Amino acid sequence: MAEPEHLKYFEAIFKSITEGVLIVDPKGYIVLANQKFKDILKMDETPEGKQIIEVIRNIDLLNLLRSAMLKKEESSEEIVIKKSGRELFIFAKVMPVLTSEGKLSSLIVLLHDITRLKQLESIRRDFVANVSHELKTPITAIKGYAEALLGGAINERDNALKFVQIIKSQAERLSALVEDLLTISRIEFGDITVEKEDILLNELVDTVFQIFHDKAEKKGLFLKNEISGDVTVYADRDKLIQILTNLVDNSIKFTENGGVTLKFYQENSSSVLSVEDTGIGIPSAHLHRLGERFYRVDKARSRQLGGTGLGLAIVKHLVRAHEWDLKIESEHGKGTKVKIIIPEKLRDISQ
Repeated sequence: MAEPEHLKYFEAIFKSITEGVLIVDPKGYIVLANQKFKDILKMDETPEGKQIIEVIRNIDLLNLLRSAMLKKEESSEEIVIKKSGRELFIFAKVMPVLTSEGKLSSLIVLLHDITRLKQLESIRRDFVANVSHELKTPITAIKGYAEALLGGAINERDNALKFVQIIKSQAERLSALVEDLLTISRIEFGDITVEKEDILLNELVDTVFQIFHDKAEKKGLFLKNEISGDVTVYADRDKLIQILTNLVDNSIKFTENGGVTLKFYQENSSSVLSVEDTGIGIPSAHLHRLGERFYRVDKARSRQLGGTGLGLAIVKHLVRAHEWDLKIESEHGKGTKVKIIIPEKLRDISQ
């Protein structure tokens, strides 16, 4: 391979490397920097030929370079770089290149963006902490009331009945949490299929309302189906029932007066299936976080009402699995509207 071709080959490889790469000579002058390196450090200017201290302003990275240069040893460290108002977590590695006499020939600097990895670690820690807390609460209650029964309360009819009902309620809460965890795990690992068919929406909504009839009646709430009898959607029946079950359940939990209404209508070039309630509403500051696992607007109230914090996360994933969109509109004290937006091309695709 002729030398110009060899250089072009090297340059092509250098540019295609997905990590940030910098080559520095023994006097601290930059020999080469690929585009990824410039992007990470927000370099607008051409750094080649300049001293590293002129273009690198991150003190941790400069210290790492100095250490590798002085000790002639490989150095690595996680550093944080501010970029466009957010933090980037970078794994920086500096490798000295030595001559056969042991003199420093150059330094190779590699920057690997581990921001996403850090975010995933944070999500995992939060998930474990939340699951531990959600499991511990009902288990503690079950254990406490079981011990009270064994301690003599079993002989007190009224107390015994009350304690057994609490144990049953907490066991159901545990069962719901485990079922939700299994569901969201299957969804996130892609172990879920959407088997679509034409569905009469009015009948399906009536089926969902039957599940909550007693619960709504006990609170004095109405359940209103405003969907005409001839409306069909192309969807997975079981998944759509689960979506609407989770949404109606949420609405009933957080509504004290009025009720829940389901509607189907056209909006722009899409069809909208909406679940609307007259409940307490959601402050606007929380709307963007709805659908996150275990996220609750009012933690104390949600736990009191028995929510797992996974219902909306499951809804979000199941809606996306249908290639639909989810939009939540709410105002504190004025109720909530959850809109499932179905592009017209997907509504009657079977036809």
